[in-house]
Amino acid sequence: MLRLLLALLLLGLLTSCGSQPRYSEHEHATAYQNKSSKSQGLLDIALQQRGVPYRYGGNTPSRGFDCSGLIQFSYAQVGKRVPRTTKQQFQSRQPVSLSQIRPGDLLFYATEGRRPGHVAIYIGKGEMVHAPSSGKEVKISRLNNPYWRSRLIAAGRY
Repeated sequence: MLRLLLALLLLGLLTSCGSQPRYSEHEHATAYQNKSSKSQGLLDIALQQRGVPYRYGGNTPSRGFDCSGLIQFSYAQVGKRVPRTTKQQFQSRQPVSLSQIRPGDLLFYATEGRRPGHVAIYIGKGEMVHAPSSGKEVKISRLNNPYWRSRLIAAGRY
């Protein structure tokens, strides 16, 4: 059932978002004006971290971020405590159907076998903000990127 939902979600993303251009910072900032102030604040904080280097174990802009550190930091800035690790974030989330994701929801990826090894924040319009891996920086990626599309396993909300 999950595979079917994932396939339908990805088909929708591919057909509706595949040919759209990337969005400018201004477009990202204005695209979510109708969201709650807490959700908007979360997205603003996370998007402001673009360009911060990836650092394993990092959870501040000055030290760098790993994926779960970016999540924890961004949520903390809007007054919400979330666990530190991807595994803990996955276990404590309120599950959300992949077909029902909204900006501010977390996306979990199986990068370590079948279990979640990566987490990102969905920002809308088929995009996420995340700290991808060593040697890279916090950035925006498309959900329909073949690497990420094939590894998306769950979504969650706090």
